Amino acid sequence: MAEGNINNIESPILLGIIPARGGSKGIKNKNLRKVLDKPLIYYTIKDALSYKKIYKTIVTTDSLEIAEVAKKYGAEVPFIRPKRLAEDNTSMIEVLKHALMKCDQIYSLKINGIVLLDPTSPVRKKDDINEMIDIFIENRPDLVVAATKSKRNPYFNMVKINKSGYAQLVLKGNFVRRQDAPPIFDITNNCWIFSRQAILRGWRIPRKTIACETDGLYIDIDEEDDLKFFEYFLKSRKRK
Repeated sequence: MAEGNINNIESPILLGIIPARGGSKGIKNKNLRKVLDKPLIYYTIKDALSYKKIYKTIVTTDSLEIAEVAKKYGAEVPFIRPKRLAEDNTSMIEVLKHALMKCDQIYSLKINGIVLLDPTSPVRKKDDINEMIDIFIENRPDLVVAATKSKRNPYFNMVKINKSGYAQLVLKGNFVRRQDAPPIFDITNNCWIFSRQAILRGWRIPRKTIACETDGLYIDIDEEDDLKFFEYFLKSRKRK
């Protein structure tokens, strides 16, 4: 999206937001850990910059070190996130609301939506994300999420423990085969697209949510083995 034409278009103004706090559980300085000689956050910044319908790619961080690295690879860091919004119990909606209001003020425009790209879920297909953006623009929902078909189904083979200590199906249904149960999807973290309204009202999964089925591998990096697997994935992709 060309910045010079921002006032002459009808399409919503979308910000790409990459959240990357300095303190990380499990893997220390996770967002800056090197994978094939590049920090982990680089791979999501590179992706975000390739989506033409995203107006700007912003990294929201409380870390000056992450801010410098993010700017080196082409992202903008127009503000440093307050420490109160970088705690273990800080909700992502709070982080997005802060980013939305700051960018409204800094860039003197009204942001219509935020494309949330998690740097710890670095594997995403460009076509999938572009499709999600198009769905958001065409339908104007409160939220578009990336989702994959779940291998388990609460109507068929997922149980909870009741007060008597016995296992029972999570959802009741007279289904003999899993194929007969309603399809269930797992939400992934590689892309969420929120409307302005959903963010300001603090909605995590609002009523007008569209799940966009995406294909391919999904990696959520929480442990050292996840980093190793991501590196293996990148090497194998280079060989193709």
